[in-house]
Amino acid sequence: MGMFRDSASCEIDIIKEMAEGLGSSGIKLEDILEKAARAREDALDIIHRYREGESNSDKPEISLVNDSIGNYNHLVEQAEDALRWLLIQREACGFRTHRNVAHYYPIPPKMKRIES
Repeated sequence: MGMFRDSASCEIDIIKEMAEGLGSSGIKLEDILEKAARAREDALDIIHRYREGESNSDKPEISLVNDSIGNYNHLVEQAEDALRWLLIQREACGFRTHRNVAHYYPIPPKMKRIES
């Protein structure tokens, strides 16, 4: 092979690398979105326990509630960054429309911290 390699073969290798890169970026974004969904459920659970707790012993500390919300919001920010990089990578690969990306990878809204 070496320097006498067919140029069509090089193009195929480049396209494979582009596809693998896009696939990896999509998988990374999916993983972050799954973690964010679990963190949202945890945050909603602790918020519910905070609001519905009858006595102070039943209620979680407000700092724990806000830490849970902060963890979720951090994952949302990571998902926004991962989506941004995926879109940049798609642009570099020649894709010009991204409507399907936003539909396939919806970024959830952040949650507001609870004031004491």
